[in-house]
Amino acid sequence: MLGLALSGLAAVLAGLYLVPWFFPLPETLGTAAPSGILFVDREDRPVRRLLDGELRADEPATYDEFPGNLVLATLAAEDSRYFSHGGIDFLGVMRAVRDALLHREFVSGASTITQQTIKLYGPPRRRDFRTKIIEAFTARHLEMTTDKETILTAYLNHLPYGNQFTGARAAARGYFGKPLGDLSLAESALLAGLPNKPTKLNPWKNLEGARQRQLWILGRMREEGYIDEAQFAAALIEEPKLIAGHERSFHAPHFTELLLEREGPAIEAAKASGSVVRTTLDLRLQHAVENLVSAELARLSHQAGEENDLQAAVVVIENASGEILALSGSRSFFGSAAGQVNGAWRPRSAGSTLKPFTYALALQRDATAATILADTPIEYITPTGTYQPVNFSRRFLGPVSIRHALANSLNVPAVKLLDEIGGPTRLHDCLVKDLHFTSLAPAATEYGLGLTLGNAEVRLLELTNGYATLARLGEWKPVRFLHGLDPVASPTQQGQAGADSRRVFDADAAWLIGDILSDERARALAFGLNSPLNLPFRVAAKTGTSTDFRDSWTIGYTPDFTVGVWVGRFDNRPLNRVSGAMGAAPIFHQVMVRLHRDREASWYERPEGAIEVVVDRISGKRPPEGLALPDSRIRKEWFVRGRIPSLASAADYDGQSRTRLPLTYATWWRDPSNPLKTDAIVEVPVESASVANFRIVSPLEGTVAFIDPDLPASGARFPLEVAGSGREEIEWSSESLSVESEDGKSWLVLKPGEHEVVALDRKSGRSVKSRLKVEAL
Repeated sequence: MLGLALSGLAAVLAGLYLVPWFFPLPETLGTAAPSGILFVDREDRPVRRLLDGELRADEPATYDEFPGNLVLATLAAEDSRYFSHGGIDFLGVMRAVRDALLHREFVSGASTITQQTIKLYGPPRRRDFRTKIIEAFTARHLEMTTDKETILTAYLNHLPYGNQFTGARAAARGYFGKPLGDLSLAESALLAGLPNKPTKLNPWKNLEGARQRQLWILGRMREEGYIDEAQFAAALIEEPKLIAGHERSFHAPHFTELLLEREGPAIEAAKASGSVVRTTLDLRLQHAVENLVSAELARLSHQAGEENDLQAAVVVIENASGEILALSGSRSFFGSAAGQVNGAWRPRSAGSTLKPFTYALALQRDATAATILADTPIEYITPTGTYQPVNFSRRFLGPVSIRHALANSLNVPAVKLLDEIGGPTRLHDCLVKDLHFTSLAPAATEYGLGLTLGNAEVRLLELTNGYATLARLGEWKPVRFLHGLDPVASPTQQGQAGADSRRVFDADAAWLIGDILSDERARALAFGLNSPLNLPFRVAAKTGTSTDFRDSWTIGYTPDFTVGVWVGRFDNRPLNRVSGAMGAAPIFHQVMVRLHRDREASWYERPEGAIEVVVDRISGKRPPEGLALPDSRIRKEWFVRGRIPSLASAADYDGQSRTRLPLTYATWWRDPSNPLKTDAIVEVPVESASVANFRIVSPLEGTVAFIDPDLPASGARFPLEVAGSGREEIEWSSESLSVESEDGKSWLVLKPGEHEVVALDRKSGRSVKSRLKVEAL
């Protein structure tokens, strides 16, 4: 009998201490779950974790990092005798067998935390009795070689908590948005209950089921003496504060999507090294921008009588480094229709936001801020006939300075200026080759002179960086997504020509652009003195509005920051007459104020040699000595590089001190809305003055016509029209162009050059002339 007992004892001891050595431990035991790559902002705040496969894991925690309540809640839920058994809970096994005999099926498990740990790290196996035996002996092997705290740490770091969260740290951040150490007793109990049935107890879909499991665990903790009655009662009444499913460490989604697309080599390097990816983002600023967008769009929808479906995108760039501090691509990535569309990257019609680049190109040639441009009617040949661009106000102002034209975003002067400095090809080259705009067609002929008016589609991010180039006084730099990465070596720009920072505009010309765009008085005619463009500090700003009010833009900068804002709809439906000043500018205003909340705004030093000179507003020249013009007729203007305007002579004024204008203004001058009747004069020749009512209206005096090779007959037929006489009485002639007539209508056959056309009224003998210029596109 004794021998039999000794044999049985030997068999038990062999089973507990010898046989387990023949069951190897899983090779992956204790290794961290695949955690992917963690993106952080410039201050190391988590932005997003890039998933590895189907897991949402986090960095593994040490035993000391697990809060005591989470450990005790896990023991109460899974294995209350964990610290007293050796890997196999024989009392639990006997209880499970008893329950199975009573209910004729297994209704409770007997697996210990050690056995579950073996299961978590081991290879997939069929769930049968053989597997249970293997896991039991392997658990004994683990208990014989590893301390309890290490086993429990491995268990909690690899435990599935549902929604693909692996490990307690990932679950704490994913469900509650907080680190492990901040979990309350109630939150710990809720988490401890999820691994039992993670899909069924998903708290985002079945909070009631998760709460019932939580209450059971709290009761078990009280039974085991882990908590007292007061703690139990407090945990019962605590409402779980789950974060929304889409908010789980998933910030700045449009920014991270662009980063993943553009910084592939850096991402791969981070994967290989296991390091975090430090981005340029300022997460606090990002959240502030997102909140401002939401609030301002709600206000705009109410104010403009719009549906509450408006979208907006915002980009903030730090000028010195080119780093993107904030990028919001839509109203709400998850909470708005089409919110996944990235408005910061989707091409949209640019409106007037391209004009500053045209003016910068002119200023670095021979133009000055006082150079006079003719804001007068101009006609183009189009597939449907003649096209006459107009200003936003539908008025023509006559002679205007570059400062006035740009500050008030006049269309006609911008078109004429682009024509003077080399046409659309010059601006197109600047945008594509120098500023690296990627959304434009490869040929400038796709746009013509209308390019300066924004008939091309641009990306907000690239447009904002174009303005950052002006903010850097003409130096272009690539935008940066990764903090501290040398921009020259940035993977974003690898393989692109001109990836290094380079000078695009003359520094003096860029300074003048900033001076004009920040001149509140210069833009008062179009925007008033109390517009959202006027901030408590000096800011250069430009608005833009596309055709039919489909796009509303405001882009601007200080020496430190550049901000770009777009407002519109992703389905391209027009807004209710919402201009850039009304739609995008209020958001721009708020973001600029937020940027300079804790940082005093600065402005640029004047260029060396810059001088301020008094000029005649109408002629752009310096008034002659002895002529006292009223304050309304003069202004002080800045000039750089010695480009001081010429001194006007007495012949430039009439006897009433009115500024004489050339005859090219004659047609505009006769318009009743002419605002310069008392300050300027156009002296029409006597022979023309006597027949003022008889005039040529097509082509108007000073017309510039363009021959488009894409149009039938190269668009070379220009219609001829007069006012003040019947068409049948008119005889048309030109010394340099042919005239064709058919069915009572007449046309000029255009060819490049400067031409004059004469209309003779055969009945009265009166004749009038009109001059035009013809150019080939």
